[in-house]
Amino acid sequence: MKYLLPKTNYYKANLHTHTNISDGHLTPEEVKDFYKEKGYQILALTDHNLTIPHNDLTEPDFLMITGTEVDMSVAKGQKTCHLCLLSRDPEANWIPFRDPDILEHMKAYEPLCQSEDLPQAYSPENINRVIAKANEKGFLVTYNHPCWSLEFYEDYSHYEGLWGMEHRNSGCIPSGYDEDNGWVFREFLNQGKRPMPIMADDTHRIFAKQNGYPVAGQSWTMVGADKLEYGAVMDGLAAGEVYSSCGPEIHSLTYENGTLRVTCSPAAKIRLMRSRRPHRLAWGEGITEAEFPMEKWLENCKDLPNTWFYLIITAADGTYAVTKAYTPADLV
Repeated sequence: MKYLLPKTNYYKANLHTHTNISDGHLTPEEVKDFYKEKGYQILALTDHNLTIPHNDLTEPDFLMITGTEVDMSVAKGQKTCHLCLLSRDPEANWIPFRDPDILEHMKAYEPLCQSEDLPQAYSPENINRVIAKANEKGFLVTYNHPCWSLEFYEDYSHYEGLWGMEHRNSGCIPSGYDEDNGWVFREFLNQGKRPMPIMADDTHRIFAKQNGYPVAGQSWTMVGADKLEYGAVMDGLAAGEVYSSCGPEIHSLTYENGTLRVTCSPAAKIRLMRSRRPHRLAWGEGITEAEFPMEKWLENCKDLPNTWFYLIITAADGTYAVTKAYTPADLV
């Protein structure tokens, strides 16, 4: 039996969060306390264009990850690219550039960061330069909220070296942005790229509701690791031992004798998404498992490029979980 979702511990993480160090409204301590109370075990504070470690907030049952969100824009309010950089080194303070438009109160933190002094220009060449240098420095790079950023395929299709992309950004949705980005995920896959599908809050304010919609604590990434320690968690992220959710749990995903089998919390439908037709759907009231034959599809796809599949589990309330994408080689 092949375990596509490794048998290990899974920890609940928010990998995109802001505090009053940049444009959030709460202190790092207050944001950490909120997520711990919500049942999260991992939090990356990704304040804008500043990499500030918060390891003093780590506890035996709660891990802080060092990171930042960097941006390259055409002009304020116009097309932009935002990337979260998550550091393999908990003490990292590297940033790719210094932002000339940084908020006044953030300038006190700038001397704490070491800058590469790369351009902050919005162009595919420069964005790829930033991604490559971040990878070289030991960061995992996530592509953020393409709808809010006003980016389309002609823009993000040029990006190389991404570890992940935001399949869902809960912070943008209450303002009217369509940040359920399954179609963007599939466009990356059809290019032969395999970013991890991340779900994150992009927390700035912790409201009970905004425009009638709950904001913080609404999306998460489940990270597989043997223990809740920095190195183990970052190794799990780097290896792609993840699934993401805004509701359902995925308990197992296995392949044996030509059959893909998933077990999960009660769902209304389980969809097998594949690069070549057909997709498959299992549905019902409170279903907790599904099996999908794969042999014929694999035979049809064996000589085709960019072949992939993944699963979406949707609960009765419309919340969903998504696995990463797999290729035929993952079934061997």
